[in-house]
Amino acid sequence: MECVFGLVGNGFAIVAADTSAVHSILFRNGIPLTTAAAANFTRGELATALRKNPYSVNILMAGYDKEAGASLYYIDYIATLHKVDKGAFGYGSYFSLSTMDRHFRSDMSVEEAIELVDKCILEIRSRLVIAPPNFVIKIVDKDGAREHAWRQSVQDVTTAAV
Repeated sequence: MECVFGLVGNGFAIVAADTSAVHSILFRNGIPLTTAAAANFTRGELATALRKNPYSVNILMAGYDKEAGASLYYIDYIATLHKVDKGAFGYGSYFSLSTMDRHFRSDMSVEEAIELVDKCILEIRSRLVIAPPNFVIKIVDKDGAREHAWRQSVQDVTTAAV
C-alpha cells in the first residue's frame, strides 16, 4: 500500500486505504478484546518478532469499545504503539497528515470526516507522483465495522478470454 490514514471523530473512527496491493492478516481466537488490548497484543507480537525474524508492518488499528468509545492506534514496524486522534502511513502520509493537521477537529461528525478524507485523497492524487487510483473507506462505531465507500478513479478491468 502506498497510503493508509485514519482519524477519530465524535463516536466513530474512520480509516481509508489505497487498494493497490492490499494484504491483511486477521487474528481471531474467540476471546473478546478491547481495542487497546488488541493494539497492545499486536505491539507485543511485533516486539517479539523484531528480535527474531522482523516483519515490515505498519498498522493503524481502529476500534470502538462501549466504555472508551472510538479509538485509533498507530503501530509501526519497530513495535512503537501510540493512541492517536489521526495518523497515516505510506508515501501519501506526507500529504494526508498535513491536510488533517489543518482541517481535523476531534468533534467532527461522520459527514465532516468523510469530507476531510476526500480532501486527503484529492491531495494524495494531485501531489504523489504515482498516485494510488482507488481507496476504500471504512467506519468503526457502536454498530461495528463497515465499508462506507470506495473512491475510484480507475475501474477494475475485466479481461476477456482470448
